[in-house]
Amino acid sequence: MTTTVCRQCNADTELNRLGRVEGEDSGIHVAIEGLPTLDCTNGHKRFPTPEFPLQFIEQMMQSDGLITAEPAVEKGLFRKRSHCPSCGKELPGETTARSSHRVEVSLPENEPVAVELAVPVFRCPGCNRETTLSKTGVSRGVMQAVANAFRSADIPPG
Repeated sequence: MTTTVCRQCNADTELNRLGRVEGEDSGIHVAIEGLPTLDCTNGHKRFPTPEFPLQFIEQMMQSDGLITAEPAVEKGLFRKRSHCPSCGKELPGETTARSSHRVEVSLPENEPVAVELAVPVFRCPGCNRETTLSKTGVSRGVMQAVANAFRSADIPPG
C-alpha cells in the first residue's frame, strides 16, 4: 500500500508523471516519458511502490516490438566474443547502426508509459545479417540504462 507522506520529510505527496528522462549504458539508450512518481511539496520523489522499478523493467522487456534485431551468440570461456546466430561467424567489434523502437508499456493501476529504446546493431561480415548484443548483454544494458534514467530524474532507489 502506498503511503501519502514523504519518507524523507513527512510532507504530503501526490502522484505526478515525469516528462522525458533518459539513461544510457553499454551503447543502449533508453528514454522514458510519463513515468509515475510520488512527489512531495519539498521536491522529494519516489516510486509509487517499492516493487515498481522491477515491475516496470519486466513489463518493458516483455513488450512486443521493442527489440527487433536478433541477439548475437556469445562464445568463449574467459573472453566472450559475439557471433552471428545464423552463420556463426565472429561479429566485428564496432557497431554499424542503432535500432530504435518506441512502445507503450502498460502498468497496473497507472496510465501507459512511453519507452524508446535504442540498441547497437552489428552487421555480420559472413551473411550480412543484422544482430544486436547477446540476450544477457541486452538485459544487463537495459537494466543499467533504466537505472541511470531513474537517477537522472533524482528518484532514489527503493
